Amino acid sequence: MTYLSTKKIYPGNWVEALNGWYKNIDTTGGTTVDASKDGPTAVLAVPGWRYFQQRGYVPVTWASGAATTYGQAMSVIIPSPYRQDDTRPDITGMVISGSATQAAYVYRSAISIASGWGDNRVASGVYASTGNVIAFGRDNSGSPVAASGEPIAAAFLTSTTSGTSATTVYFAGGSQGFGSVPLFTSAATQINAASGLVNSGLVHKQLTTGTTFKVYAKGTSDATSVSGGVYISDSDVSAGLSGYILVEICYIVPDNAPDYADIEAYLPNRTIS
Repeated sequence: MTYLSTKKIYPGNWVEALNGWYKNIDTTGGTTVDASKDGPTAVLAVPGWRYFQQRGYVPVTWASGAATTYGQAMSVIIPSPYRQDDTRPDITGMVISGSATQAAYVYRSAISIASGWGDNRVASGVYASTGNVIAFGRDNSGSPVAASGEPIAAAFLTSTTSGTSATTVYFAGGSQGFGSVPLFTSAATQINAASGLVNSGLVHKQLTTGTTFKVYAKGTSDATSVSGGVYISDSDVSAGLSGYILVEICYIVPDNAPDYADIEAYLPNRTIS
């Protein structure tokens, strides 16, 4: 589900992390959904550019026997900030609504395993098949994409810690992974010698259509199909705990062109009849 409009704030009102939650609504009194309410929130941190920060999570509540059923391609939940309002529930599905005229440009991606605060809600970590990675990135018609092809918009976790058996690995709470950083630091290593262009790892990922991001269990970071699956231990399942895979995607979008509301107060010869 893509969002149809955004909530824009200015730096003076920016006092906490930006929120990716929204609710699509009808503004004309009919039945056509034509806008989004309450977000996602963007800050006009630099004149002309809206900055977005979407955070979400994947709850892992199953044991190894269900890993291939639930733990291979996982949708991200965007939590609602309105925890006491049943009419504004969480959103399942992390989407960036880029367009051909106002593309979105991703500059950060990150993934981690929640550690919990000893509050008896969070599993100690999650498990996967030996050699597998837990990846966060763009969905390609139900399949993951290779991280090396768009490294700024893809983050992944690796582990060599033995799991519950010789064929599993353990991702402890607090584990984290990041996409590439789009900053230029060295011509020797960051310029393609053949083309003379900046390598792809330094270029923002452009999105010109509504694009979904998911979490995947894969054989390698560059695999374009799922493999194995993530899960939590039997003891954590029995205790009613959940593992949480946390993700973040940050991007910028050109602000709208100025409209009449932005300038009408400064125009001369205003007549009120």
